[in-house]
Amino acid sequence: MSNSNSRAILIISFNDERTLIKKIASELIRDGFNADNTVVITVSNDYSCVIGQALRHMLSINGEICDGFGVDVPYPDEHWDERYIEELNGVFNLYEYKLENKRALLVEAGVIRGSNYTFLDKYFKEKGIYNMYTVAMFENTGSVYKSDYVGEYYDNNSQDLTFWWERDNNHWT
Repeated sequence: MSNSNSRAILIISFNDERTLIKKIASELIRDGFNADNTVVITVSNDYSCVIGQALRHMLSINGEICDGFGVDVPYPDEHWDERYIEELNGVFNLYEYKLENKRALLVEAGVIRGSNYTFLDKYFKEKGIYNMYTVAMFENTGSVYKSDYVGEYYDNNSQDLTFWWERDNNHWT
């Protein structure tokens, strides 16, 4: 790009997402994750619902879909205020029983700073959930949180992670 202060736009196509979801699912299945022992928690539903739902389907076993639910988290220009915490408590109270004797698999499309995973890691541990793993389809190399499973790394200092639906009306290419 001509402006040295600008970051290159890293456009992620639908096919890129699909390829990385398959890669991550293969790694999870290899490591024994499935519907019998896993609950998928989709973090930031509006950005991560594609990977969350696809992984729930891919981890299905014996015709049973992998259990799961979603939690909303603050956007980069927001913070964990009482509204977000109240909603998180409500979701946790509603679905806590699903986590008994299962692994919690937190799934996010893009981990940029890592602050939401850091907060959720602490939150779930305070609730007694220690069998927890994290997935990032894309993770910034500078993130303070390091996910257990990462589809692809990128550098947020030089690249602006941008999904296909954020840039183009031709969504399915």
